[in-house]
Amino acid sequence: MPTGYTEKIKDGITFEQFALGCARAFGALVTMRDEPANAPIPERFEPFDYHQKALEKAHGQLSAVSAMTVAELSDAAKKQYEADRDRFLKLIAEKNVQRASYDAMLAQVNAWMPPTDDHQGLKDFMVEQISRSIDFDCAGDYYESELKKVKQMTADEYKADLVQRLHRDLQYHDAEHRKEVERAASRTAWVKALRESLGA
Repeated sequence: MPTGYTEKIKDGITFEQFALGCARAFGALVTMRDEPANAPIPERFEPFDYHQKALEKAHGQLSAVSAMTVAELSDAAKKQYEADRDRFLKLIAEKNVQRASYDAMLAQVNAWMPPTDDHQGLKDFMVEQISRSIDFDCAGDYYESELKKVKQMTADEYKADLVQRLHRDLQYHDAEHRKEVERAASRTAWVKALRESLGA
């Protein structure tokens, strides 16, 4: 049975066409694997712009933070505090609802009398599944401890924290953008070498 790569051999494709089609399964062209087989392979690959845009956004945010007044920073700090507090309160409430649902179902499972000894394994399995889910979804007090860490920052604290996070973002996205530029250049070189080896 032909594969997606060998299907066209019976139609008389050239070695070059076959090799370029198979090349889509490799690193340089792997992003093209889901495109139609007749989609042209570019001569040059451009870096994805995600990290470049993130860099521009972080620079803009840094400029905006520098221009904020003390009143604006205080207001933003208050909004951040409320958003963080509300997020953890919501997560705690969701966890409590989930736990109550698990507990109610576990009570029903525990109260169920298996009709035969053969059904005891099913009951044990149901108890195990709920117990594992409780351990994974409801155990610990992570959200409660995170809620305790949420505090109302002063304008200066908020600005310092935000500037620190933006500088971290700048470093990260700058490094990732450089890697993306290198990947695009490497992909271009790989395809160029392949084409040259095929006489294309």
